[in-house]
Amino acid sequence: MIIDILNKFLILAFFMSCLTIIRHGYYFIQALLTSTVEQPIKYKVSYTSLILLGISISYILSVIITGITL
Repeated sequence: MIIDILNKFLILAFFMSCLTIIRHGYYFIQALLTSTVEQPIKYKVSYTSLILLGISISYILSVIITGITL
């Protein structure tokens, strides 16, 4: 019973990590496409958002390598 709840939590964390990576990818592409030579636009990420992105990427990579279930 506890393992089932933990597995559901891990699946939820996986989808939240995917959404975080998709969000940052969208903002990066948006800044890249709207940037011009005359007016360059930098993609700025706050410190906490950068930490969350790093954790999300590492979790996705560990899921790809090992899988979600315990």
